[in-house]
Amino acid sequence: MLALALAAVNVLAAAAAIGANDEASADASADASADASAEVKPSAGDAPDLFILRIIVRTPADVMQLIGGRYDLLEAHDGSALFVLGNEATLADLKARGFDASVHARLPTHDSAFQAQHYFGGYRTVAEHEAHMAAIASARPDLALVVDYGDSWRKVTGRPDGHDLKAICITRRRAQDCRLNPNTDKPRFLLIAAIHPRELSTSEMAWRWMDYLVDGYGRDPDVTWLLDHHEMWVVPVANPDGRHLVEQGGSAPYLQRKNVNDSQGTCNSPGDPNYAFWQPGVDLNRNASFKWGASGSDTSACSPVYRGASAASEPEQYNLEALMGQLFHDARGALDTDAAPITTTGAMLTLHSFSDLILLPWGWVQCSGACSPGQRAPNDAGLRAFAFRMADFNNYAVGQASELLYPASGTTDDWAYGALGVPSFTFEIGPFSGACGGFTPPYSCQDSVFWPLNRGAFVYAAKVARQPYGLSLGPSTVSVTLSSGAVVQGQPVTLTAAVNDDAYGDHPQSVGRPSAQTITAAEAYLGAPAWAGGTPIALAAQDGAFDSPTELATGMLDTTNLSIGRHLVFVRGRNAAGAWGPVTAQWLTVWGDRVLYFPIVGR
Repeated sequence: MLALALAAVNVLAAAAAIGANDEASADASADASADASAEVKPSAGDAPDLFILRIIVRTPADVMQLIGGRYDLLEAHDGSALFVLGNEATLADLKARGFDASVHARLPTHDSAFQAQHYFGGYRTVAEHEAHMAAIASARPDLALVVDYGDSWRKVTGRPDGHDLKAICITRRRAQDCRLNPNTDKPRFLLIAAIHPRELSTSEMAWRWMDYLVDGYGRDPDVTWLLDHHEMWVVPVANPDGRHLVEQGGSAPYLQRKNVNDSQGTCNSPGDPNYAFWQPGVDLNRNASFKWGASGSDTSACSPVYRGASAASEPEQYNLEALMGQLFHDARGALDTDAAPITTTGAMLTLHSFSDLILLPWGWVQCSGACSPGQRAPNDAGLRAFAFRMADFNNYAVGQASELLYPASGTTDDWAYGALGVPSFTFEIGPFSGACGGFTPPYSCQDSVFWPLNRGAFVYAAKVARQPYGLSLGPSTVSVTLSSGAVVQGQPVTLTAAVNDDAYGDHPQSVGRPSAQTITAAEAYLGAPAWAGGTPIALAAQDGAFDSPTELATGMLDTTNLSIGRHLVFVRGRNAAGAWGPVTAQWLTVWGDRVLYFPIVGR
């Protein structure tokens, strides 16, 4: 059972059987960490107030005790260990209750001399995120529109410094685009960040995603066709009141997890030693109205996982649910066993931190080891394939919440899938240790580590939003190359594409990795993809036969009847199950004269 636990990073499974090997594996993992707990010890004199505490979990009861609301359980794991935010009193309390607990890392002390532009080395404030969206929409009204989808708790209750809830729609805009109506011919991909405001990296990923889309239109072939045919929706700060409070810590951000609704009880205030893990507010990722209160939440108003007075009680949450209901069709029945149809469109990612995980529904289910078929979502095959395809880019571990962390109900991804049938996932952006670990990593990690890792996963999610439960079952076209990117009209072009059905990521702790299948076909389209009426051009296996999960496909493109100018070439592959994967595109420019014609950059 231990081998299963460590392979799957399932804490409940790890708790089911413990022996000498458990302790050896956990100790080896800790020793490998850049900031192993043995090297970090509290000091009575000049130690900071807060630590990340590492707890070895031995039984399922241990896990339930940690998620019960007494402790601020973090979204991270390490073999059979979980992590808690706390101080020396928390550490003593854990040890008194029999836990093998130690200090994993120190957190910085607060700086009272905070000045409002950026914070903690470069992180953007709520005001900056709002200004960023407005600047994009102002500079590129042909591509972007900012939408106000509601008000925060402070604004609803008439408090100072309340916020509008803002989203941005990015697409090549037509008159009917970016409307809050699910009846659209453009599939939608929604990215949500900062539901937990102290998880700083999430909004920075949303910032870079918006810039990547707008800057890439007319330059990057995949970005260009995505904005021509899809809508990209982004909520960079889903909990602006909470994030605004986080900012006030300056060089040591206040670790506000929840919104700032202080009407349910008297909790600690910022600056109090126990503030980070006994604070006012509602955990918005326990407040969603689907399976509210089922598991992994608490009824105590100061608890880190306080679920709120009622389902979707918080304006940030009920407005977010309303937004998703206006973006996506309800494609799923009312029963837990009802599957969404293969024709479902749309996809949603919600970004959290700090670990290397992609979590898929169901989050509310409690499993011991790998979830059984009856504990999995009815669209599990498509959901799991989708998640594993994204993991091929960032190599995160894939599984349900119970398979990788611990159960949680009232979550955003469970709501989007459970209420609407839209494939929805939680990214835990990591790593959880080392120089870029934790939810307060150095700002430089955003460009050096997190964005390069996750960009491709975001693009993949946007691609398959057209028909996610079908396209994710098909192979990935990982590259498309042309013998020449610019030719005189009538000159043939050789196309070569790498098609891979085994592009599923290979994290050893993932659960339920799909089996790779043989590639059976590949085809190209010139100018228009299949869904827009394009004509397929059959490609051949470069080695003579489609008989492997990974193939190079090749073919000749005839440019005789192509107009002068630049065209998109789309390529997709099919596997032995008959599933076509999403397209990948490349530019082809057709010249009318070898000497005088110069292609125009942009569109």
